[in-house]
Amino acid sequence: MPKVSEAYLTERQNHILDAAVRCFAANGFHATGMADLIRESGLSAGSVYRYYRSKDDLIASIIERLLDGLYAQLVEASKLVDTMPAMVAGAVDIAERTFSGPESDYARLLPQVWTEALRNPAVAKTVREAYGRIFDMLEDLIVRLQTDRRLPADLDPRGAGHLLFALVQGYMLQRLMVGADLDPSRYLAAVHGLLLKPGS
Repeated sequence: MPKVSEAYLTERQNHILDAAVRCFAANGFHATGMADLIRESGLSAGSVYRYYRSKDDLIASIIERLLDGLYAQLVEASKLVDTMPAMVAGAVDIAERTFSGPESDYARLLPQVWTEALRNPAVAKTVREAYGRIFDMLEDLIVRLQTDRRLPADLDPRGAGHLLFALVQGYMLQRLMVGADLDPSRYLAAVHGLLLKPGS
């Protein structure tokens, strides 16, 4: 039997994950069963179970992919900014591109991920670890801006990181609920006017 390549295995896993995301985005984690996921994938049950032993395995993989992707994009955005308004704008841009791009179904799962983390200890652990990396990165960014005298020296970097991420989460949740009625330019203007000091 010929050896299956790593690229083939990755492609097959991604195919199954994408099918699961479509199902979960349409019907939710708990109203979707493995039979639904298998049918959506177009593969045999044996093929799906070869990669994922259960629905919980699929959910965990989807959450890791979603949060790892968000983290990677925020890291790249942080490298390109030298002010806090620019970082907020970069994060909002990431959200907009996510909602309008090919992985928009992943974004629609965010509220379900937050809810699942409240009831599922394994999901809660994954979310805490992913958020911890994000908070560490944002704290490092704020310290850098303080060192460059672009933010007040007496600002608590960790607290500011939590606030910055809350602004992103809030934008993403509102974007899911009201869609295009949420104007990113007005949101950014309000953040700057209400929360960011002049010259920051």
